[in-house]
Amino acid sequence: MLVSNPDNPPHIDKEKVVPCWRSEPMNRRFINRLLLVIVVGVVMLWGWFWWYSALRTVPHGVRLGEWSIGGMPEKEFRLQLQARIDRLYSEPIRLELNGGDSGKGAFKLGSLGLSANEEQLSKLSDYMFEGSRLTKAKRRLHMRNAVLRLELTVSEAVLQQTLTAAWPERMNPPTKNAERVVTGDDRIVYTPELRAQAVDTRPLAERLVAAGYERFNRSSNPNTGEEASYATSVQVPMRELVPQVTQDMLKAQGVNRKISEFTTSFPGSVPGRIHNIQATAATIHDKLLAPGERFDYSTIIQSTEKKVGYREAPVIYNGKLVPGIGGGICQVSTTLYNAVLLAGLQVNERRNHSLPVSYVPLGQDATYANGYINFMFTNSSEHHLLIRTESDGNRVTVKLFGTMPESVTYEIESNILQTLEPPVKYVRNPTLQVGAQTVLQQGKPGYVVETFRIRKENGAVTSKERLSQDKYQPQPALIAVHGSDAAPDKDGPPGGSRSIIEDGVSGPVFPKGR
Repeated sequence: MLVSNPDNPPHIDKEKVVPCWRSEPMNRRFINRLLLVIVVGVVMLWGWFWWYSALRTVPHGVRLGEWSIGGMPEKEFRLQLQARIDRLYSEPIRLELNGGDSGKGAFKLGSLGLSANEEQLSKLSDYMFEGSRLTKAKRRLHMRNAVLRLELTVSEAVLQQTLTAAWPERMNPPTKNAERVVTGDDRIVYTPELRAQAVDTRPLAERLVAAGYERFNRSSNPNTGEEASYATSVQVPMRELVPQVTQDMLKAQGVNRKISEFTTSFPGSVPGRIHNIQATAATIHDKLLAPGERFDYSTIIQSTEKKVGYREAPVIYNGKLVPGIGGGICQVSTTLYNAVLLAGLQVNERRNHSLPVSYVPLGQDATYANGYINFMFTNSSEHHLLIRTESDGNRVTVKLFGTMPESVTYEIESNILQTLEPPVKYVRNPTLQVGAQTVLQQGKPGYVVETFRIRKENGAVTSKERLSQDKYQPQPALIAVHGSDAAPDKDGPPGGSRSIIEDGVSGPVFPKGR
């Protein structure tokens, strides 16, 4: 360790000491050389930058898929890229169907809807070769050794159109819904649905895109072996076409057997009434109700009136039978009402006629008056309900099909609680002698009736349900007299109630001139 001592200073070799005036030139030379190196470096860097940014070649190491394009001149890249795309569109490919069937042979990929994203290609070229020198240099450095991917897509619309023209039977094969058939002896049988195999274009499009990438990645100048391998095939995926209605769906509805049936007759009815009955029954025929669904008779009347119309036949107006339109429609609602009762279903709305009818016992009819009286019931079972009707010139039948235990049956019982005597109505006839009278119309009694539904299981009564208490107005006896015993003929509705048309859609209709 060297210790400084002012009394005894260390020995200094004067020959080895460099004076300050001699070191300054050496520093300048060093700095000058350093500046020269920096300037030369900057110039060289600027020259390199100027050269590098002016290059019109693809950056080093760049690949488009498996195609090496690094160092390729811009013009050559654009030409080769377009040539590859054009050749890709014209490449043949065989579509193999099930069983090795190749259908119409090879298709061109372009005709199957394959296309490259032209906008993407344009942006790729612009990205590499356009912009300021600084931008181009930065991009070239950024893209070195980059692996780019060409975006290929298949238009399903074009694919669908091409294959439909070539394979119409494969693209749109026929299918058929399953059917439920009711035989002549009221058994339920099923015709199975017809399914079919159709080309599934979505996964096929994905396979064609994969094949397109494979073709594009091949060398632009393949040898013979590679060229031969171009004629590859793609297995066409198929999908099963299932019709909207299948046998399993129909069976699941639970329409297993006939659960009730009711028939009424109409011998001697006028042609208009027969038409009205048969037309209404035809509208109801084969109507299917889901569990909990409500049946509305007014919609049946409206539909029938719109489709075929109603004809002239007697209707009930103010307690009298008069000419009208639609007479007979209540015979259909009455027949259906009784079938519903025998099936144990829930009735929501029902009223009896104001007058007794001949085709069912008292208390078991269901009338209809447009806008006033309706007939409605609900399929209160846990399964679907099928309504079928039959009608000839004398009878109309309603059959209900669904699910009900065979051990369960229903009966309808009506009891007359009261008979209402017909009133006597006198009308004036001046041609009669004083004190004389003539019976113009015999009176008819009215009734108060109570109706029950009796449920039986294995023949034993399990319940008795009161359905209704109905009143049928008596029809007055009309007697003509000469004197003051005659009362004014007001011809109003019984009890002063609102005038309505029963068992028809409109009326009264009288001949012209009356």
